[in-house]
Amino acid sequence: MMMAAVAMCVWAANDGKTLKVKLDLVGFGDSVVVYRSGQPELTFTGKDGKFEFELQVDEVCTGLFAQPRLLRGDMEDPHFYSIPLVGGESVRVWDIDNTRYDVDGTGFYADYHQVDLFNENAGKEKLANEKKYVEMRADNSISKEELSKFYKEVYIPSFDRYQEALIGYIKAHPKQDATLCLLKDIDGLDKMKETFMLLDSSVREGRLRPLYDNWVASAEQRLQEEAMEKEAEKKQAEGVEAPAFTLNDLDGKPLALASLRGKYVILDFWGSWCIWCIKGFPKMKEYYAKYPGKFEILGVDCNDTEEKWKAAVKKHELPWLHVYCPEGATLLSDYGIMGFPTKIIIGPDGKIVKTIVGEDPSFYTLLDNLFGK
Repeated sequence: MMMAAVAMCVWAANDGKTLKVKLDLVGFGDSVVVYRSGQPELTFTGKDGKFEFELQVDEVCTGLFAQPRLLRGDMEDPHFYSIPLVGGESVRVWDIDNTRYDVDGTGFYADYHQVDLFNENAGKEKLANEKKYVEMRADNSISKEELSKFYKEVYIPSFDRYQEALIGYIKAHPKQDATLCLLKDIDGLDKMKETFMLLDSSVREGRLRPLYDNWVASAEQRLQEEAMEKEAEKKQAEGVEAPAFTLNDLDGKPLALASLRGKYVILDFWGSWCIWCIKGFPKMKEYYAKYPGKFEILGVDCNDTEEKWKAAVKKHELPWLHVYCPEGATLLSDYGIMGFPTKIIIGPDGKIVKTIVGEDPSFYTLLDNLFGK
């Protein structure tokens, strides 16, 4: 039985899913948090940035090694390192001064080291021009013409050369798993898919395929979100006629937006579950009292039960009008609501004056400009 137990342990350590990790990170501390796509975070302890531990990797994914303080929102001089996690291998990650880090190890990671170095060198010109462009944008003495010229004549050509270099490397190393990792830096989803086909079938259908699939899914989601944001901008644009609606108020009686025509109306899309919505109430109450009769607020509760909605209105003593947006209503789509809170100011003519997403101080500046005269 003891021999069988030993045999089982040996098999588990060599089942192709165990990744042995060694970290040597300057100024990192004694704990590291490991994030893996779609999995619970793990914490390991070490000493002065030196760690050794094992991870079970059922499917290749992106991993992030980060300092625990980043969990608390402390982003001053952040230390974190992102690499592909591949089972059945050993990986070493080390740095010298937190300006760059290196990755090497067995099998895949020996090749990844070379790919990573190539990518770093190929992108130096582009990164330098990105930095220069950011500096120029912050310099008020630089004209728009100069900025545009630099972008078109310097930055874009360097970016194109970088893209060409990536594709050239992929063409030269089509049978190397680590080469697939360059696809994440190919610009544009269609170009990424096209370049993917340059890889050998053994790589396209190999163990790193989940990484590529995740990148494609993320890119598709970003495109969808961008399309939704553009559509929302159109619906919320200044001068657009505010879509009509009628919803039930706190007493269960229908309240139509049209009944408020002739005065300024602020639609406040919120929910009792929304922390930032709740945090904004004291300031909203202050301004509601500051400009009595100058505007009306119509709170539109979303993604709540009626009980929680009514309880929140009572708890926070919200003195303005309220309606409840039931599940299945088209109101959020009609107004292009993508985040909470969203405040939409409607003029007396029923047209949108301004849309502000999030708890933004500019909302109150706008109220002062509108009603403080």
